[in-house]
Amino acid sequence: MRSFTILTASALLFSLSWANPQCYLEGYPNLVASADENAIVLKDGTRFSYHTKDSKSSWDEKINHADLATQVEQHYDAGGYDTPPSYLFDPGRLRYQPFFQALYGKDQKAIEKNLVHINWPTLKGTLNLPVNKVGGVDKKLYAIGQEISKLPKSDRIWAEGATTYCYRVIQDTDRLSMHSYGIAIDLAPTKTQYWKDEAPSETAHIGYRNTMPVSIVRIFEKYGFIWGGRWYHYDTMHFEYRPELLAPSCVAKN
Repeated sequence: MRSFTILTASALLFSLSWANPQCYLEGYPNLVASADENAIVLKDGTRFSYHTKDSKSSWDEKINHADLATQVEQHYDAGGYDTPPSYLFDPGRLRYQPFFQALYGKDQKAIEKNLVHINWPTLKGTLNLPVNKVGGVDKKLYAIGQEISKLPKSDRIWAEGATTYCYRVIQDTDRLSMHSYGIAIDLAPTKTQYWKDEAPSETAHIGYRNTMPVSIVRIFEKYGFIWGGRWYHYDTMHFEYRPELLAPSCVAKN
């Protein structure tokens, strides 16, 4: 378990763009038909422009109006753990909402039709958790729970108190939470850390804190889930299914 003090960068990392449309084809091979610099096309024929016309120069524009290119422009580092994320480095936090609505359900009613329940192991039994079945997210989260159940108790306690589906917006925004799609899970909410407990402003300079063990993080990443502890705006209880960021064309190379 770790505790860090953040070292701020002299420049915003979002000036470095690593966007690669192949991330989508590799991450969602059963859902995405084609991907290039012009468009991402789903297998049901839904087409999204890879770039939208809205400006994406400021952090506010990126976080509130991301397009598919912005969504993968920061490489997710699935290897690092000891180094705190740099200023405004949030791979996975920049999201294009229409893409996820097309995959998992356009509204609450449609999403809930795609939900199934899985058993999540706990130290005292199991929890019955609602999870989206599209793309096999439910099967992947079930497998994660089985692997975590084999960890030592000192690590397993950080997988207690699990919550998944909840149709809601992210705190202080009008953007849908990834929990709204049934593809995210929070663990140990009373013992983990969230950046807004330190500073409410998106562009504030904040420190980094984390107690989630790397053993759990690695299991999630193995199955295509990213961890909110790899964000400058850290949310160390949070994991969400984002295989485009863990695809060979997109993931950071150490």
